[in-house]
Amino acid sequence: MTAGLLFVDDEPENVSLAAEILAESLKIPVMVADSVERAVELLHTHRYQAVIMDLFIPLGDHPDRILGPRARRYQENVDHLGGLVLLEEIHRLEDPPLIISHTACTDPVLHELFGDSVVRMIPKPAPLDTLLTTLREALEDA
Repeated sequence: MTAGLLFVDDEPENVSLAAEILAESLKIPVMVADSVERAVELLHTHRYQAVIMDLFIPLGDHPDRILGPRARRYQENVDHLGGLVLLEEIHRLEDPPLIISHTACTDPVLHELFGDSVVRMIPKPAPLDTLLTTLREALEDA
């Protein structure tokens, strides 16, 4: 199976059209996850070239399955910052995909939390052409 793209957003109905267009334009499979829990399941069962993710995504129905010991201590504080938990999980993968931030957050301090892990940042909401161009550039630069 060709390595695809994982689009993580807590409003999958808002990204379903974008996911279809990205899949058709890039000729790769695109999966959509609506929580960190679902994204982690997909990351451990499929290979992805890139993950487009928001910073503010829910952990899921069973966060104890995905939270490491450090995150468990701060669970009540990270619940709305699921992107940070997902970022930590991506770093644990043997061959981690590129990470592209797709968020409405403009706070530079929160962007710094992503560090060098994020190869591109796309403001949310972004026009489809911006999303496609940014993703193509990131994949070409990899």
